[in-house]
Amino acid sequence: MRVQARGGSQIELSGTVDSGASSTVLSLEHADELGIAPIDLHADSEAIIADGSKVRCWRTDTPIRAQVLRPSPSGELHPWGPVLAVQPVFLEHASPLWGQADFFAVFGVMFWRNVAPPTFGLSY
Repeated sequence: MRVQARGGSQIELSGTVDSGASSTVLSLEHADELGIAPIDLHADSEAIIADGSKVRCWRTDTPIRAQVLRPSPSGELHPWGPVLAVQPVFLEHASPLWGQADFFAVFGVMFWRNVAPPTFGLSY
């Protein structure tokens, strides 16, 4: 995904399309890379992660947009599909997760688990 906060830099992030994530998850390091200042982050209620433990999390009111990047046959990444508004939860240490509240609200997602390697397809 190519991600940009209003007024900030564009960054490219690889992440997991996660049907179990209620929202998109990014790390505080990603917030910094996007140009979101600590003062623009506010503490939110604790997030429950996959192992059932609770962790501190933050949100921002700064608008953030993202777009899928699709590799061409030569391996170059090109924008694909609609630009979507994301409202991520920021955790201290996290790999990007594209979750239900924004990613799954825009894309139809089909998972194929019984193929090697497991894969998914997107439609909009």
